[in-house]
Amino acid sequence: MTERQHAEISAVMTSDAFDASDKWVVKWQFKLLGDFQEALAACIARADDGNLDRLKLGFPVEVQGFLRWNRGDLAARLSAAGLDV
Repeated sequence: MTERQHAEISAVMTSDAFDASDKWVVKWQFKLLGDFQEALAACIARADDGNLDRLKLGFPVEVQGFLRWNRGDLAARLSAAGLDV
């Protein structure tokens, strides 16, 4: 990771413009999660809508982040904040 990427990630991670689910996605996309969270991200990314609903019961922050990333505007919001995603 370059110094610039580190600074951009730090800016997003400390910003009030992004909530916990958004910040989880940043950690996921930049490979900053631990082993369990990486496996969870892979599971969420492969899940169909029914299983996403089930996963949301135990992991609401992570599933919400994934949905914002995959189906929402999170990538655009992160790009607008200067993060190269």
